[in-house]
Amino acid sequence: MSTKTANKWAILQIVNMGTLISTLDVGIVNVSLPVMAEQFSVTLAQIGWVATVYLLTMVALLPFLGKLSDRLERRKVYSLGFFVFGIGSLLIAISHGFAALLLSRCLQGVGATMIMANSQAMVREVFPDHERGRALGVNAVVISIGTLSGPALGGLLLEFADWPVLFWINVPIALVACVLGLRLFPCGTGGSSKTRIDFVGSFLLAAGACLLMMAAESAKANAAFRAEAVVEGAIGAALLVALWLQSRRIDYGILDRELFRRRNVWLGNAGSFLINLAQTATLIPVTFYLQSQLGYSAWATGALLMLQPLVMGFVAPFAGWFRDKYGGAAPIALGSLCCAVSMLFVALPGGVTPVTVGLQLAAFGVGIGLFHATNNAEIMSAAPASKSSLAGSLLAMVRYLGQIAGIGLATLLVGSMGSSAGDGESFGAPIRALFAVCFVMCLAVTVAGRLVPKERQTGESASA
Repeated sequence: MSTKTANKWAILQIVNMGTLISTLDVGIVNVSLPVMAEQFSVTLAQIGWVATVYLLTMVALLPFLGKLSDRLERRKVYSLGFFVFGIGSLLIAISHGFAALLLSRCLQGVGATMIMANSQAMVREVFPDHERGRALGVNAVVISIGTLSGPALGGLLLEFADWPVLFWINVPIALVACVLGLRLFPCGTGGSSKTRIDFVGSFLLAAGACLLMMAAESAKANAAFRAEAVVEGAIGAALLVALWLQSRRIDYGILDRELFRRRNVWLGNAGSFLINLAQTATLIPVTFYLQSQLGYSAWATGALLMLQPLVMGFVAPFAGWFRDKYGGAAPIALGSLCCAVSMLFVALPGGVTPVTVGLQLAAFGVGIGLFHATNNAEIMSAAPASKSSLAGSLLAMVRYLGQIAGIGLATLLVGSMGSSAGDGESFGAPIRALFAVCFVMCLAVTVAGRLVPKERQTGESASA
């Protein structure tokens, strides 16, 4: 434990480095897609798979690699993830064909999955419970910054260099992080869980999540739910139902019954899904509305949208400190309530203006700063130490599934934006309806946390 204590803050910086590059790469590539489409002589619809296949790889493999990491030595799996991510980035940068580009992007996604599956488990491993909130609060800030600042950073780099630079810069960072991880991470982490791996459940989850994401991407590209998207979504949902039935039948399912019997795990993941759904669903139409209806430039829109991660960056470390000192119930409830109240700035009549959008972004930033930092710490502390990687990977997967569902909800309610001429108010009504739905979802998280009875703390959780 003395070695862990001495190196824990250095380890946190390596974890944050991995979190940053794996989440940043989700958005940083989007701004280069038109240039890449021209170079590889493909359509914009085809080049969109460069972004989609990365997310698909992570969503499909997160729980499987999380469970595998609990069986193997977590330190090696995590550090090797940096190496795989760096090799994938290198191959992308030197790709000369579209097929090679997609395969390299998949390899990069595998590396990112190995990192994300173990990031929060490594934090739990080296930080005692009374410091875990602060550590995961900082990590939550990095997740938000990486997710939201990717397009802005990518656009800035493309002003001075060609698109391969976006991937070249990952190579030295990944190699340095790999070496530091092998040197600093404590040995013997993981390897204590020897249960069987649910390959059938892993396949059902991967196939179901992939189909749901493909349905969301198809709907987003066509600004409406076509028959193809509906069929993909229906089959994907059916596969996830089959996964649930499979997990009830066996005791080693990928949706681990021991994990989801714990209140903080299942309730925290459900809340995280709804909050991430609301965040993604509201950012998409707001971005479109500011540029297409109000005439804001891309730079001005990006500056306004940065309000959310900036506010979160100030709030999340405080929320983690408060949770470590006084418990997590209050920040989680207050955070989800702030998220709900923020929706009213836009949902109420006459609310779709730059001022109310700015207020909504700032208030939602306060809410997710309070919620995510505390909720993540509560989930990881409630999970058994032998299943830390599985718990962390499921939490990351829920975040991405929430983002997919947010895309689908935004397309369903405001998918017609931009399809026909009209004044701003003709688009204001569906946006307000979307924000009203998200208000109900965020409020449900607050209410559920107060109504669901608390469980007795187990000996393992108490000593974690």
